[in-house]
Amino acid sequence: MKLFKWNISDIKPKFPNVIEKFLGKKITNEAANNEYVSVVPSVNIADVDKAFEVSLALPGLDKKDVKIEIQNDSLIVSSEKQYEKEDKNKNWMRREYAYASFQRKFQLPESADQDKIQAEMKNGVLLIKLAKKSDYIENKKQIVIE
Repeated sequence: MKLFKWNISDIKPKFPNVIEKFLGKKITNEAANNEYVSVVPSVNIADVDKAFEVSLALPGLDKKDVKIEIQNDSLIVSSEKQYEKEDKNKNWMRREYAYASFQRKFQLPESADQDKIQAEMKNGVLLIKLAKKSDYIENKKQIVIE
């Protein structure tokens, strides 16, 4: 004897899940048909001796899929990629499409030399090195707490 009659589909939310939107992918195992997927790649930023190093995890992307630009003292890294998969058999055909994109924007510090930037892609990791200006003097002032 069941006290409650329910089905797992009854408790599944009918609206987009906040976590799914944040992660940029579906949590369920259902196939996503023609959906826009926005994934924000993980980033590490390091202030090393003579440069700033920005590394982005971009698994599955090739360097031709990634765009890097400087705009209004900001470093912008973006990508757009379309995927298409087709399966054929004697009596049926299945075709799936997907579109994925991201954009990360970083405000550059005044000490970054925008003319000396290097980028390399290796094993799904994009490494961007921004040289520091050699003649930059940091304006630093300590504030006394009252």
